[in-house]
This record gives sequence, C-alpha cells and structure tokens, in this order.
Amino acid sequence: MKINWKNKQIARLSVKSKNLRTFLFESGSLTRLIQEKCMGRFDINLINESWAKALPYEMHLLSLRNYEISFIRESYLSCNKKKLVYARTIIPRRTLNRKNEKLTKLGHKPLGEILFKNNQTNRKNVKYGKISIMNEPHIEALLKEKILDDLFVRQSMFYIDDRPLLVVEFFLPAIVKYSQ
Repeated sequence: MKINWKNKQIARLSVKSKNLRTFLFESGSLTRLIQEKCMGRFDINLINESWAKALPYEMHLLSLRNYEISFIRESYLSCNKKKLVYARTIIPRRTLNRKNEKLTKLGHKPLGEILFKNNQTNRKNVKYGKISIMNEPHIEALLKEKILDDLFVRQSMFYIDDRPLLVVEFFLPAIVKYSQ
C-alpha cells in the first residue's frame, strides 16, 4: 500500500469535513474523543493480537530487520456497532521490556489509556495521508470492510522510554457523523 504521507499543515488543506478534522487532528487520545462523542455504546472490536512480521513500510519506520517479528494489534473503534476507525499497532520486541509487556495483553482495553497516562511516552512524527480507493482496491481486504470513499489515515510514532511503537489509524466514513 502506497500512501503519500504529509505533515499536519499540508494535510489539513485536503480535509473538507470539519467533523473529520476534529478526529483526524486530535492531539490527545482518539479513543477518549470517540468515547466523548459517541451517544451510546463504545466498543473496541479486537481483530488480532499476535506476533507476526510487520509490513515493509512499517519495518522501515521501526528499523526492523527482515527476519524480526513484532507484536501486532488490529482493532476497530466502534460506536453503536458502527465501525469508525481501523487501528493497527506494531510493537517491536525491543520495546516490550517488563513494564511494557502489558501492551501485549490489552484485549478490548484501549491502548491510548496506557500511552497517554504514561509520562515516559512521547508522540512524534505524526503524519497524515489519503488513500484513494481507485488506486488501492485491496484496502477493503485489509480493513475487512466495504469502502466506497477515499480514506484518511494517520500514523504516529510513540516512544516509551525511547523505545518505538507505531500506530496507524484508518478513519472510516462513518466517523464523520460522530463529531456533532
């Protein structure tokens, strides 16, 4: 998947929906914001939590070797059973020391609860992109969701005690309704 990543100032120009901008450019916990805006039941629908090889661009960002596996977590953030965000987290083995091992056992708990409460965590290199469904037809297979519109994506590199983890969030079309 090829995404042309941009910084916030450039990406902001291509986002027409004020509602989408509320979520896409949130500097704090996206989960917390969705919980605040959701009038009803908020859920984290876990797709996968396992050790696997990261995608090539993820390996490059995290400086992983070809043979290295990482802990990968995939989930949907949902409100009233509507999928709003597909989130993919890649945690290299070197990031998972004893106190960070709990990141592999989150289940249906939000990752943001740990990241944004830990004063040893820094967020850097936040980038934004847009995926054209015309150019990336296989995105539906990745997201396991029928997609009719272009999608916006945010990638954030977090550092816990200077050890990296990557979070990539795909903003699904239904999220626009939850910014009111």
